[in-house]
Amino acid sequence: MPFAKFNDILKTADDNKFAAAAINIFNIESASWIVKAAEIERVPVILMFYPDPNFFIPMSAINASCRILAERAEVPVGVHFDHCSTFDLAVSGIPLGFQSVMIDGSTLPLYENIAVTKKVVECARIFGVDVEGELGYVGRNSKEDELFDNTLYTNPDDVVEFVNKTEVDALAVAIGNSHGKYICDPHLDISRLDEINKAVSLPLVLHGGSGIPKEQVAESVKHGINKMNIGTEFFIKYKELNAKHLTHEKDFVIACIEKAGEEMIEFARERLRMLNPYGYKLP
Repeated sequence: MPFAKFNDILKTADDNKFAAAAINIFNIESASWIVKAAEIERVPVILMFYPDPNFFIPMSAINASCRILAERAEVPVGVHFDHCSTFDLAVSGIPLGFQSVMIDGSTLPLYENIAVTKKVVECARIFGVDVEGELGYVGRNSKEDELFDNTLYTNPDDVVEFVNKTEVDALAVAIGNSHGKYICDPHLDISRLDEINKAVSLPLVLHGGSGIPKEQVAESVKHGINKMNIGTEFFIKYKELNAKHLTHEKDFVIACIEKAGEEMIEFARERLRMLNPYGYKLP
């Protein structure tokens, strides 16, 4: 199947009332497990790579590997460069073949966030690359004061200005979600999400998808979330499964990877189903 466009995947999600799972990967095996889970569930999926693992696996290598997986997949697969904090970092993903990039200017004042996001969009447009921006601050789950501080949430009054001036393709919002492992159950501000969704027509993105209760996930999809990012729980699950299978001394590393992979695929399938409350399936 041809390499899938970010915007096409999100449009399919919007039209069919589900959220595309965007899962952070750390090697070719993790990418292949996600693709396999999506093929079984018959839904599109997005493979994400963020800059931190670049010290042990070059972005060019992971992107090339993911593109091969995407082209061989039976379902649409996108490859996304996640959480770039500067203009230079975001646009560095374009020549490497990422078909979408995320510029995170959420810690900046509004006018600076608009300026850097607009600059990335202008550059990306030349090469047909889609851009995700972020408005509102999605903090860390280790800081309870950030998790429940609604002054950090996306301000609906700023959304139209941000979207119109930047012309981003998708917008990540802060509505009580947070990165990392939740120290307590989040309470997503669904009414705020609904207000944002009614103010703009572009796809909305929820970061910090690891550990949000299923009922809140379904409500967020119902009120406009078309992409949900999952990373922390995927990494934790792999760590647990590695520890479990490597205790068997007779097993070689490849056998351990295979055993862990079977369970990781099932884990990914559960998340894909959670984001698909109306049971959409590709033809």
